[in-house]
Amino acid sequence: MPKFVKNLLIFSIIFFSGVFNLQAENRIPNLGNLDLRSNQTLINLRKDVINSLQTVRSNRCESELPPLRFYRYTVERGETFWTILSKTNLDMDTLISVNDLSSPYEIKPGATIFIPNMRGIIFSDFQNTNLTDVLRQNRISLRYVKAVNGHTGEHENINSLPLFIPCAQISQTERSLFLGTGFVSPIQNGRVTSGFGDRQNPFDRQRTQFHKGIDIACPIGTRVHAARSGEVVFSGWKGGYGKTVIIQHELGYQSIYGHLSKSLVRVGQRVRTGSVIALSGNTGRTTGPHLHFEVRKNKQPINPNRLLRTR
Repeated sequence: MPKFVKNLLIFSIIFFSGVFNLQAENRIPNLGNLDLRSNQTLINLRKDVINSLQTVRSNRCESELPPLRFYRYTVERGETFWTILSKTNLDMDTLISVNDLSSPYEIKPGATIFIPNMRGIIFSDFQNTNLTDVLRQNRISLRYVKAVNGHTGEHENINSLPLFIPCAQISQTERSLFLGTGFVSPIQNGRVTSGFGDRQNPFDRQRTQFHKGIDIACPIGTRVHAARSGEVVFSGWKGGYGKTVIIQHELGYQSIYGHLSKSLVRVGQRVRTGSVIALSGNTGRTTGPHLHFEVRKNKQPINPNRLLRTR
């Protein structure tokens, strides 16, 4: 098995497991720093990015593509998502896809990310997405995908592995969600009284707890709006959340609305952004009337404030 295919396999194990396996992670080389004056690996990586981009866009022979490589990188103080893009010659779509990012704010000092030596995206959704359509939309020949992923046979089945598609881009929807323009506030003129992250337990001030969403103060009976279009997958009582509505959105996103007094939607119903789905309340485990609002991606809670846009 070619070395660069092993590299992709190791990366795939780490990426698609959803957790970091330290032993596997350490088998991917470390990029070091992002100093172009001293880091020859970074210099070569930038050259590979340009070379692969020119090869695909100019429809040159796939043999001119550099072998695909991934590098580990630990974000340093003062670096951001945008400065890393600039220093590596990558585009935002690549870093978003390769690292499964939900927001630029996930790039912070001490975080470990993966950086490939060419622009592109990870493709693995063979059941719900047609690879041929993705290639057509991006105007990329299948032969480049085969070359990068180590598939040499003309009729070889390339659906056997997660694929790296060189020079492909994510959808406008994915980009919108990442840039924080994909969701609207579920309460008009609401005031956030408790944010996302660690906080004092409201029922026991001696303890801290992780708050998976935000609390928006509002009188009982305030109209609650769908933060994004989607399908209602839950409408009922959910433990400490009280009366709750959950909406499934595309790309693995869900929005959760808790402590309601009344749900106005049913399971299986399609709703549009901004439509009224419920009335706020004080049900479940609360200290007063408010709406508890969460956003999750692939079941993991993320900070809703980073995703909300102004109506």
